[in-house]
Amino acid sequence: MSESRRTKNVDLTVEIDADADTVWQAISDGEEIRRWFPLNADVEGRVGGKYKIDWGPACAGQGTITEWEEGARLRYEEEWPGADMEVPVTVEYTIESRDGKTIVRMVNAGFSADEDWADYLDTIDSGWRYFLWNLKVYVERHAGTPRRMVWDRRKIAVEKSAAWAMLLGEGGLASATLPAAVEDRVVLWSGAAGEVGLVNEPIHFAARFEGLNDALLLVELEPGQGEYSLGVWLSLYGVDEAQAAELERSLRVRLDSLFETSV
Repeated sequence: MSESRRTKNVDLTVEIDADADTVWQAISDGEEIRRWFPLNADVEGRVGGKYKIDWGPACAGQGTITEWEEGARLRYEEEWPGADMEVPVTVEYTIESRDGKTIVRMVNAGFSADEDWADYLDTIDSGWRYFLWNLKVYVERHAGTPRRMVWDRRKIAVEKSAAWAMLLGEGGLASATLPAAVEDRVVLWSGAAGEVGLVNEPIHFAARFEGLNDALLLVELEPGQGEYSLGVWLSLYGVDEAQAAELERSLRVRLDSLFETSV
């Protein structure tokens, strides 16, 4: 790619009812990051250190930290092996205290503005909207509580609007009134009740379940046509191992029944 290529950024802000030190730890410490973002994370807290995140098999990445201002700013350049990218893709967090709360700004910059990246960029944008919400809920409601993640990621070959209706309809993962809207009521496959938090049809659906100790669900239909990946991620706090294991078992049974002939 040439240096003159057009780029687009994802630029989002979230207000968190917590002190800046607590929020800084949540974005800069590997153990804390695992409580709201990926399955695993590791951070070398210095300029030149590595910022590593891992979403499971064949879905891990890392970056090199280029700015580290304790309690205020963290920036890293993502490493994309084999990619010819003269303009790097970067992630930058800045935090500031304001009226007793903490403002987090996240900028994921350097993506190609070409039309063939549009689907990918839409997924990145709404994905960050969800994870900044997850960060807010974790810090405000569950700070210091380890997370148990119930998840499944698999290839399916169902037209996306049809898959969306299956996942959110009766007998799906989260039964909601369609078309779904933020603040609508929703019921998890386990029977727990909650409220819709994010809708980007047919890419992302997210909800918070007060009936499951404020657990957060993200359903993601990843970029691609024909065969593509479906990811389901349920963040549990204060839920014991046995209950989490049963939820994961029942999730996979439900997905198997929905998509057993899809690929």
